[in-house]
Amino acid sequence: MLLSFENVSKRYSGQARPVLTEVSFSVAPGETVALTGESGSGKSTLLHLAAALDQADAGRVLVNDLSLSDLDDRNASQLRRRQVALVFQQFNLIPSLSVRQNIDLHAKLGQRLDATWTSHLIQNLGLSEFLDRFPEELSGGQQQRVAIARALALRPPLLLADEPTGNLDEKASQDVLRLMLGLVGDAGSGLLLVTHSTQIAGQLDRHLHLQSGVVTELSRADRPEVAE
Repeated sequence: MLLSFENVSKRYSGQARPVLTEVSFSVAPGETVALTGESGSGKSTLLHLAAALDQADAGRVLVNDLSLSDLDDRNASQLRRRQVALVFQQFNLIPSLSVRQNIDLHAKLGQRLDATWTSHLIQNLGLSEFLDRFPEELSGGQQQRVAIARALALRPPLLLADEPTGNLDEKASQDVLRLMLGLVGDAGSGLLLVTHSTQIAGQLDRHLHLQSGVVTELSRADRPEVAE
C-alpha cells in the first residue's frame, strides 16, 4: 500500500479525549480517498501524521512500507521533498517568487523537475498567461491552481490536500476539483483529500469519515449522489 495507518492513536496535552483512536485504513497507488468530519474532529492532525509533520502516540503510519516514526527530521524532510506533496487551504505560496518559480519550487527541491510535465500542468490549469506574475496579483482560484501545480510538479506518489477548495465559491470549487482529479490521474498519484463537503467526497474513489477519533468507511449506498 502507498499509505497505511495501523491502529494509530494521537492525544494532545490538556485534552480529555484522544484526537485519534486506533485508526486503521490504507490508500493504494493511484487511488483517490476523501476524509470528512466535523470541524475539530482531527482531520488535519491525521493529514499531518501522513506527511511526517507530527508523530503518532501509538500505532504506525507507513508510506511505501516506510514507518514514519522511524524517521529523524532530516529523513522526514527528504520524504516530503520526494514522495509526498501537500496542497493547503491557505495556498502557502511564496509571495516573493513568481508563479513560474512557485510551481517549479518543490520539484526542484526533490530533483524531479520535468519541463514537459510542468508545461502539461500549466496548460491544463490555465496558468500560461500568469507565469511572470506574483501570487498577490492573482485571484483566490488562480492561487489555488498554482498551489496544485506546485504539488503535482513533483509527480508525487502521495498527494495530501487539506480543504483545497475551501476558500472558493461553488463553481470555482468544482472547476478546481475537476482539474485536480484529472491531473492526479495523469500523475499516477494516490490522493488523500480532507474536505467538509460530502458532495466533493462523493466524487472520489472512497469516502472515509472521522468522528470521535474513529475513522469509518462509507459504502457507496451511504454516500451522497453527485449531480452530473
